[in-house]
Amino acid sequence: MSLFSTIKKKTTLSAATRQIAKARKAQDGKSQQLYKSAYEGFEFVLSDNLMLADALYNWGFGLLNQAKSQKDESAINLYEEAINKYSFCLTIEPYYLGAAVEGGVAYMDIARIKGVVADDDLYGRAKKCFERAGEIQKGSGAFNLACFHSIGNNHEACLASLKEAKEFAHLPDEADILNDPDMQNVIKTPWFIEFMDEIKIEKEVAEKAVAEKKKAKKEAKLRANGATNMGNDDDSIAKDEVEATKPDEVVDVESSEKKAE
Repeated sequence: MSLFSTIKKKTTLSAATRQIAKARKAQDGKSQQLYKSAYEGFEFVLSDNLMLADALYNWGFGLLNQAKSQKDESAINLYEEAINKYSFCLTIEPYYLGAAVEGGVAYMDIARIKGVVADDDLYGRAKKCFERAGEIQKGSGAFNLACFHSIGNNHEACLASLKEAKEFAHLPDEADILNDPDMQNVIKTPWFIEFMDEIKIEKEVAEKAVAEKKKAKKEAKLRANGATNMGNDDDSIAKDEVEATKPDEVVDVESSEKKAE
């Protein structure tokens, strides 16, 4: 492949990825056009294996977000297309973390739309995706697994997954956790409330420590500046004292000379 072709494909991939970002924010009519244009760009990039995994992931990412803006059967079709792209991406690049996590999210969303029971195969496939994500990067699929266990009312496993997500810094913000539809089975349980309270306390302690550190640094700087200014003041005083004695010395000399005459 020529250098020109390589550059063109990179440019096309970047442009298609930006179109996905714009489509997520655009109104329905324009967003559909942007999604379509982005997919055409991904198709062009996929004309050979160069940047194949990136193109497939971003294609799947676009389909996933497009699906979230749709309802019922049309959304399911888009989710399934996204899963196909993620699966292909992982075939080419087995350690592509985003494809593993978001593939599981797509399965969970389909299961929610269809209203299937907790032990349905869709949830089972989602679980495998999240476990694979955890193998790629420790803790990266832990919160999603907590959601899976919440749906199945497996409280012990849910708490263990939440703790793992927290340990490896993959826990979402409090508002995102509480508003997650898959966590609604557990958010009123005593153990969950205690877990969230612990997080809140730890956050407050950490914020207080940071604030105290900043305050101490500021005070040290002020003390350093004060000492410097004090030294300058001493020099100024000494200089003033020297200057103040000069006129008197001149007068005394002149008086002595007159007496001598």
